[in-house]
Amino acid sequence: MKIVAMIPARMGSSRIPKKNIRLLNGVPLISYIIRAAKEAACFDEIYVNSESDVLGEIAEREGVKFYKRPAELSTDSATNDHFTQDFLNNIECDTLIQLLPTSPFISAADILRFTNNMV
Repeated sequence: MKIVAMIPARMGSSRIPKKNIRLLNGVPLISYIIRAAKEAACFDEIYVNSESDVLGEIAEREGVKFYKRPAELSTDSATNDHFTQDFLNNIECDTLIQLLPTSPFISAADILRFTNNMV
């Protein structure tokens, strides 16, 4: 069974611009969830799903994969269903776990526990 983590992130947040790359204690916000996902060691693959090459560079630096979604799936009108369906149409997996970059305090243990319960 292939278990994939997807971390959706876009640069064009209307409420807090570039929130996913804002520094929290000197580290980009998105890096916290990437590191927790890696530490959980329960995923076959971890992807950052974004339209932004900047977020792709962070994914690469953190040692995870990058899925570049179409720009139209990164607008305020695009829904979670839209970009998730696009991702699933292009990335093979049996189970998809979505982790949010705006949750920097979720621990690896929380992710592992949730994923095990899900599976």
